[in-house]
Amino acid sequence: MPAVERHLLALGPADRRKRFLLPADDAAIGAFVARLDPGRAVVVGAMAPDGPAVGVAEARPVAGMARGTVEVAVSVHPYHRREGIGRRLVARAVSIAFAEGADAAVLLFAPENRAMARLADALGARSTALGGALLVEATLDRRGGAALAA
Repeated sequence: MPAVERHLLALGPADRRKRFLLPADDAAIGAFVARLDPGRAVVVGAMAPDGPAVGVAEARPVAGMARGTVEVAVSVHPYHRREGIGRRLVARAVSIAFAEGADAAVLLFAPENRAMARLADALGARSTALGGALLVEATLDRRGGAALAA
């Protein structure tokens, strides 16, 4: 968990907003990591050769969602974007969550977050606008195809 916290703290304000869907200061990130239960959530990371995490994805059950549904989130350090790290991390987290009994994985992101929209599309997610809300929901299920076998 310390590597996850260091990674999230290294994100700039715009990236924190994309990751958490709202501004997140250092205290909010610390509180988030403290609540992240590795016994209930799948957390996967990509490490740089010199040690720090350059990307982190998690799939975790969230209150208010259907039983068997996990919410998936991912962040990749700006210097390592467009290398396929986010796609591989999400595919791995979802694959593990499905192997542990999840039925569906949901990605929530702001409509202007084109990188997440492309990632969801690359994984075969079905995107649905949520009325006037500022979120797009994409659900990956077991039929998501070979993209989930990463």
